[in-house]
Amino acid sequence: MNIIAVVVTLDRPETTLRCLSSILQGTQPPDRVVVVDNGSASLYRPPQEYRQYVEVVRLNHNTGPAGGAAVGQQKALELKADWVWMVDDDAIADPDALATLIRSAEVHDGRTYFRSVCYNMPEPELPFFNSFLYSRRTGMLKPVPREQYQESEFPFDTCAMAGLFVPSSLLLEVGLFDASLYGWYDDTEFTLRATLAGFHGYAVPASRLLHPSANRRQLRFFGRSVAILIDQPWRLYYGTRNCILTQRRLLGKTRFLALFLPLFSVRRFISIVLLYNNRRAFLHSFVRGVSDGLRGRKGELTQGGRTT
Repeated sequence: MNIIAVVVTLDRPETTLRCLSSILQGTQPPDRVVVVDNGSASLYRPPQEYRQYVEVVRLNHNTGPAGGAAVGQQKALELKADWVWMVDDDAIADPDALATLIRSAEVHDGRTYFRSVCYNMPEPELPFFNSFLYSRRTGMLKPVPREQYQESEFPFDTCAMAGLFVPSSLLLEVGLFDASLYGWYDDTEFTLRATLAGFHGYAVPASRLLHPSANRRQLRFFGRSVAILIDQPWRLYYGTRNCILTQRRLLGKTRFLALFLPLFSVRRFISIVLLYNNRRAFLHSFVRGVSDGLRGRKGELTQGGRTT
């Protein structure tokens, strides 16, 4: 296997260095690491001892998580990658994280992709429960049951980007991340495309990435722990808009209007009212996200939105 790791970063050189060190000092390092400098004020430069293993791709402006991921994946394909491992720049990989993924890949067929599981950096035994099952009828996502995170591996339909381990054949068949989404829900859209094209996703809990959870907080709601955003209304905008754009495309008009849109809107509205701080800002971002999604607006959030 020719394995290329992709790390997207923006103005976080020290954080990125810790991530690179954990990847390159693992028991099974990747053949190369592509670092996408997503418009940092100063060009990211890896330390001398890593430069023979690291390829830096410089972008002139911030293209968002989706744009950076797409550029990194394209560069990995140009480097003849057989597999591409997506790692967040603020994640720390366990020494055996990549080796564990490789062992899983060796016993599955070619239409399978995988992911490492992120664990809460302050509480390293607590996984992020961000692998989901998808209802093709309603378009809604349902978290994979938490007890499955105790298994050696478990299937999912869609998931977050951090830790994705995908074969180049998947990228060539279904395409790269959709850069026009800018970010948030872009990973869900990508993995849904993979699942609906007949690829099978498996999470491997023993392949661990430690990841901070600074932008989220955990609340107990009806006996369950729920993760919500903290003072990040613009992220809610992108997640809402891109969810609308994606499900509008994947579902028929009747199912989208009669099932998905009411279910999604009511659930999101109730969660904001009951759980979020700064409710006015989050509700404004939610309504704007629904509006722009229905209008087909994409790209980076500007005063009037931008269509690309």
